[in-house]
Amino acid sequence: MAAHPTAPARPAAFAALRLRALAAPLTLFLGALLLYLATLTQVHTFDALSYVTSVERKPWTEMFHPHHLAYGPLGALALALARALGYPGGAALPMQLVNAAAGAAGVALFFAIVRRATGRADLALAVALLLGGAYAYWYYAVEIEVYTVAAVFLLLSLWLLLGMLRRPSARTAALLGLAQGGAVLFHQTNVLFCAAVLVALLLGRPGAAYRAPRLWLAYAGALALTVGAPYLIVILGVSGFRSFGEIQAWLLEYARTGWWGGPITAKKWALLGQGLAETLAQPGGALLGLLLAGLLLLHLRRALAGPRALVAALVAWLLAYGAFFLWWEPDNIEFWIASLPPALLLLALALRAGRRWGAGVWIVLAVALTALATNYDSIARRGDARTDLQRTIARGLAAQSRPADVLLVPDGLLELYLPYYEQRENVLSLNQALFDSGDDWSAACAAVQGRIEQALHAGATVIVADAALHPPDLVLQRHRLAQPQIDACFAPYRPLLRPLPLPPEAPPYWRLPTADELATGDGWRFTAAPLGWQAAHVAGERFDGGWRFVPGTDPALLSPRLDLEAASVGAIEIRLANGTRARDAQLFFAGPDERMDEARSVRWTLAPGTGVTTYRIDLRDAPGWRGRITRLRLDPVGVGDGGAIWLESLRLLPPR
Repeated sequence: MAAHPTAPARPAAFAALRLRALAAPLTLFLGALLLYLATLTQVHTFDALSYVTSVERKPWTEMFHPHHLAYGPLGALALALARALGYPGGAALPMQLVNAAAGAAGVALFFAIVRRATGRADLALAVALLLGGAYAYWYYAVEIEVYTVAAVFLLLSLWLLLGMLRRPSARTAALLGLAQGGAVLFHQTNVLFCAAVLVALLLGRPGAAYRAPRLWLAYAGALALTVGAPYLIVILGVSGFRSFGEIQAWLLEYARTGWWGGPITAKKWALLGQGLAETLAQPGGALLGLLLAGLLLLHLRRALAGPRALVAALVAWLLAYGAFFLWWEPDNIEFWIASLPPALLLLALALRAGRRWGAGVWIVLAVALTALATNYDSIARRGDARTDLQRTIARGLAAQSRPADVLLVPDGLLELYLPYYEQRENVLSLNQALFDSGDDWSAACAAVQGRIEQALHAGATVIVADAALHPPDLVLQRHRLAQPQIDACFAPYRPLLRPLPLPPEAPPYWRLPTADELATGDGWRFTAAPLGWQAAHVAGERFDGGWRFVPGTDPALLSPRLDLEAASVGAIEIRLANGTRARDAQLFFAGPDERMDEARSVRWTLAPGTGVTTYRIDLRDAPGWRGRITRLRLDPVGVGDGGAIWLESLRLLPPR
């Protein structure tokens, strides 16, 4: 039998229809990708630089963050692929390219979802542009963060959920669990999407098909396997945890800090409004958001008259995410990215009964174009490294410091900026000190003072942000601290602090003098701290207007690292009180090799009595006092007898 003459044309016509259906999403993908690539930020968040430094510096076994397990390995893969193609740089650009591609794919996929749900290409175009141009979505598509990649998996989950509502099957349910599992691996909170799935399956038609155990098992099994298997591999294999306590501490690391969560107060509701407005546009997001909310309310009956299961699932999605992030951190725009798709799809459902390219569509399109124009300027300015205040501060601090110097900064951002951009690794923030000490201020203060003393002993200096000396109220409240506690911690060093010259737009910073500056200036006064000196073979150290200790056998006080010309010093002046019966004191001095022996020392006899005495020891003719002097060592007595030594001060005097 001869074939029907039109039969060969059917595959070609079908292919043409598919090509037409793909043309708009592909165009949106390319347009969004070009926009995102043109606006890649050069100014990064704390989390972004954390990911970059993890990928660049840590072994792959340490890249798994408990709350977004897959992002570190994805960054490592992107960097490895880029270097295989000849890219010589670090991880920042490859990871940004991944996010830009994910953001563009999300815009295209959302267009397809809305067109499928409403049958309207005009509505799909308007809300897809609104998603892609929303400030939060756009910014995190050009930054190094987890949220854009997670959003793609959520959008894929929404696409599959639509398929489930039209034709339920175990295969689609399993794919839905797999897609949501991907979203959870990139951000743990996407387990909340289960609320939308459960509502959709319970209300879907025909009810019997949606309540089939195989459907639920396929979805839950795929989700559990996709999420559970990687976590088990990391917990039991890669990380090598050997106790439940270690696993719990790793999994709940952020939740135990107390930085997030807390009671839902009026302030949190105000922060929610701020967060939602800035998610849409900066500035002007509140006005645009109110316009869209008014449009939705005006057509709310039409939205509620839409597919019952889909509308209920979208509402459940918004309520689950909204309630959690209202409690967690309502003003943080990165968390509201996941709520944009359900909100915009509800808006599209509300407008779908109107005529094509009607007033509602044009309003949404006008809002989208306004957001695009407004956010382009905001994102370009925020991402410009030339106007980034933190980069300016980091450059200024690097210019005024050496690699060995300790920099005490107010927050974690500079803690990453300085090593990443300026190769200053010796950085500490109060937040980090408190985090490392389990929020124990006594331990954190001891750690800060230890870092200061370590730097001074090495002959380096310490640079302190004024905001570390006077933390903002938010930091004090977060850690349940009071300003007097901060003052007490830094009290030993405050009299020595000197202003640090920085660009005029930078906040104030201070610096401690180096050992060389103290040695050739007013010397060391041990009223409250050792100032870089270290004691050996002593007990009972304390500071109360002087350095008190009980010497043992061969006690010694070792100076900080020095770089002095012996000829510039004529004598050393030491004020101390001797509570022992010993009278033999000795001062050693080292050259560039830092070796100390009798050939480079001077002895003298301590005065009888226990009162404070000033000793002035002439060094001009002392054996070995020549060339470069790099260390001093004071042996106050040869052997202690249980009595105490009280050292008030020590200074070097120029030749007369």
